[in-house]
Amino acid sequence: MKFFRHPLSKSVALFVPALIIVFSLSMDCAAFNFPATGWHRGDAAFAQENSRAALEKALGSTNPNIELDIIDFVDSKGNRVGLVSHDYLMKRATGLDGAFGEKYNDVSRLPQNAANPDLKPQPFMTVVELFDLIKERKARGVTPIVSLDMKDESRNAEAFAKWIGGMIRQYGFQDHVFASSFFLNNIAPLKAACPECLVGGLVFNDHWGLQFLSYKYTSLDITPISKATFFLGFLGKKEYPHDFVLIQDDIFFEQPDLVDYWKNTRKVKFVGVFVHNKTRSYDVAQWNLLKKVDWIELDPPQMRDYLEMKAKKVF
Repeated sequence: MKFFRHPLSKSVALFVPALIIVFSLSMDCAAFNFPATGWHRGDAAFAQENSRAALEKALGSTNPNIELDIIDFVDSKGNRVGLVSHDYLMKRATGLDGAFGEKYNDVSRLPQNAANPDLKPQPFMTVVELFDLIKERKARGVTPIVSLDMKDESRNAEAFAKWIGGMIRQYGFQDHVFASSFFLNNIAPLKAACPECLVGGLVFNDHWGLQFLSYKYTSLDITPISKATFFLGFLGKKEYPHDFVLIQDDIFFEQPDLVDYWKNTRKVKFVGVFVHNKTRSYDVAQWNLLKKVDWIELDPPQMRDYLEMKAKKVF
């Protein structure tokens, strides 16, 4: 039997998928509940930075959003589990030489995180444990925004980045977890593995030769040629398609118009600011400037001020 076909049915059949695609693209960033603020490396006044204790404390607070640093780690069985650590090298957190993944293949045998000598040392947490912790928090009704700072410098950085993209997809975290890095090989493979994931770079002048790099670029824009000519201002840069950018706070305070540049010229979906001096408080003028951005990463002193202002509904 031949059914009657409305003359518009073919047009509708073509239009609906196109509409879905456009709608999904427009929602790329809408799922993130911006503007928002996150704890820089967890509540690092309560426990060691990036430790489970610091992250759990932050996730359980009235502002359950977090930023943390991750690197690659593969266990003795060949399972990639990742590690929550500020640095690829052990020196900062343990005082020891070498890289975590080169010295160890068993997380339980790692020296403890003692980055802050005034706080009790804490065990290191794997990325798998981190994702399970976020999943548990979501199951209790709270979806935290999570900023992953990708810091792997090993020969396996690309494999690690690809794995992180797969993990975000596997856990269904695409609408509240995003990733940034200084290193393109920590970002490009992640984006390839998870095209809907949001990735970005950092405007930062306290790392390697970045003091010579224009604030209209991040290190993701640096090519091998420009890397060799950093003392000339990084000649031959290539703009990487950032989904977002994170700007060092003192740079932002000096040049708040960078927000407009990155949004209007580089077409990023959102702009964030991260704290650089962890002991400094912001003045009223600086807090007012921060209202221009979508996302702020704060250490405990600034976070305390923010929570007080939020409670008084003045920010």
